Amino acid sequence: MVKTILQMYPIQGSEEELRSQAPYGLNTDGYQKMLAQLTRLSQRADALGYWGITHVEHHFHSEGFEVSPDPGILNLYLGMQTKNIRMGQLGYVISTRDPIRLAEQTAMIDNMLKGRFFVGLARGYQRRWTNVLGQKYGVIGTYSDQSEIDQRNRDVFEDHFHLMKKAWTEAPIDWTSDEYQIPIPPEGTDWPVADATKIFGAPGELDDQDRSVKISVVPRPYQKPHPPLFQAFSVSPRTMEWCAEQDITPTVLPGPLSLVGELAEVYAKACRENGRNYEIGEHNALVREIYICEEDEIEEYIEKYDRLIWEQWFRGFGFYEAFRLPGEEGPIPAPGESLAQRMIKSDYLIAGPIEKVKARVKEIHDRFNFEYWVLLFHQGLMPEELANKQMDLIAEVLNDL
Repeated sequence: MVKTILQMYPIQGSEEELRSQAPYGLNTDGYQKMLAQLTRLSQRADALGYWGITHVEHHFHSEGFEVSPDPGILNLYLGMQTKNIRMGQLGYVISTRDPIRLAEQTAMIDNMLKGRFFVGLARGYQRRWTNVLGQKYGVIGTYSDQSEIDQRNRDVFEDHFHLMKKAWTEAPIDWTSDEYQIPIPPEGTDWPVADATKIFGAPGELDDQDRSVKISVVPRPYQKPHPPLFQAFSVSPRTMEWCAEQDITPTVLPGPLSLVGELAEVYAKACRENGRNYEIGEHNALVREIYICEEDEIEEYIEKYDRLIWEQWFRGFGFYEAFRLPGEEGPIPAPGESLAQRMIKSDYLIAGPIEKVKARVKEIHDRFNFEYWVLLFHQGLMPEELANKQMDLIAEVLNDL
């Protein structure tokens, strides 16, 4: 059965609330209202059999979009009020985070949710906040343009990833790289309770002079060797190959199915080259939006519940490129083309009556057999009654696969 993940950003309110009460992201009552709504939606998704719910990591969003500065705390909050559904992020921007502290925090959450937890990774593209929080690591937000800035971001991202993974899986550890040093100073540090560590601590933490030379990150993750790993919104062959090398589940964002197929092939081939014999689509995720409605309601739904976030937010960050057809040049959407028309034309949006949606979803599933479907779900922009209805119908579609 397909594992369905709802990607809730989350959005703090409706378009009317965001406009009339701006800056709504600073409104505490609005945040409380959003938490209550996310709780109810998560509980409903749990009852319907959804595999997981994710959030993003973004900071400083006074606009009320993507209000999730620490997705792990939100994961824990919602996870404690649900029973079976998994919680995670797409993803932690680990190039701006201390890898040891992130290893500790995620291991704690994994234990508190008893394994209903997964960890998503991202490099950071929003410079307003990535530049601020990444300054201690010399990291700037990047759009994967192969520039010097982009390479610096990638270097720190990969270093932090490997250290976090080592902290989850080994004890005790030391580390020496251009980005991080354990211990400080490198020759070790005085440890006045060395006698206690010799009795109660992990062997190897002390040298023969009773200096602390290695550390043990606690607690250990509940899942062994660590929580499942996902990569946020993968669009390039290089990212697919890196995910295959590290046994990470990529999330394929481009709309055109020809590009989807190329990326799925790259990932499966790279997995085989790294000793993991995954079939096409296995250990892989497809990012899409689904609306189940009458044909003459599709434009209305996109206008009411998608246009604001896509035109006023995602477009500025370059996300419309996910809708570009192979070889196409010029603006997206094309002149005279609505956002809904472009989303459907690019195969990103699947919309219409339920039987039509079922047929299209099955067609894509039969072609690629993705293990996961990640569905962008703009919960704050639609009335909760409609969100509930959409969740019910989407579960009916995907649970049949």
